[in-house]
Amino acid sequence: MLALTACGPLTYTVPVEKRAGSADNVDFQGMLPGIVTLTAKGDSDSVLLSSFAIGMAERIETDLELDSGSVPVYSMYAEEVNMNVPDMLDYLHSATGVEFLIVADSLCVGEFSVMMPDEKAYVDGAFLQQTTVNLPYTLRVQVFDSREEEPVDEYSGRDNMQWTLFSDGPLTRLRAVEKVDSELADSFRSLGSTVAARYTPQWETVHKTLYVYNESKWTEACRLAYLFEWEKAMEIWYGEADSPDVRRAACAAHNLSVACEILELNDMAAQWKARSEELMSRR
Repeated sequence: MLALTACGPLTYTVPVEKRAGSADNVDFQGMLPGIVTLTAKGDSDSVLLSSFAIGMAERIETDLELDSGSVPVYSMYAEEVNMNVPDMLDYLHSATGVEFLIVADSLCVGEFSVMMPDEKAYVDGAFLQQTTVNLPYTLRVQVFDSREEEPVDEYSGRDNMQWTLFSDGPLTRLRAVEKVDSELADSFRSLGSTVAARYTPQWETVHKTLYVYNESKWTEACRLAYLFEWEKAMEIWYGEADSPDVRRAACAAHNLSVACEILELNDMAAQWKARSEELMSRR
């Protein structure tokens, strides 16, 4: 704490986790998105794309604090859904019932490659043989807003999945591929979760300054703020905001503006900030 005057308020800096925009600046605006996968009929990679979509849905539900199963996932045939045909997007939005649509398509999985480095790895007290398996893939994900003609975001992935296997002795190529292939659906599910994180809000640590007087109710309010119980802290500051002491009322109004900002009550935050500045100007 930093004393401003001998009998005046102190300042207290509290670190808080604040929701920021998504990495790709996609804002679902409080609306529920839906996911559609497009694969060709008979495509063996359709199962992997479905796993990818499920991973996306699960991540969005977790990050947006939605109930499990809230984000709908649809599988459609690419031959029947041509994104280049006019009005197709309108049809998809209507068929799925969502304003924001995430479309995953163009999945192409390559061939496994297997390498065995000469160096052994020291794992749990033993030197083990390493076997590295790589799998190239390409994938496209587009986000559509029903009010826009063009996608609001597009992600085209061309990358490699990589696994490192450990064993007492050398693995045959067939055995290494079999082991990885059995985990492939889970790997694409995890990839879906990673890609979905691009579209959900991120969190960042910000430091907010509060005023506090050397009185029990003011220190209690700061304690509650530190515990992220902002509503309870606000009840204390509301009482102080009506104080005939202009500086005390201004400090309480400032604290209320900070609390409202953290709680994303932006209009109220602006009002309390203006009130604090107006009171401060009277001093």
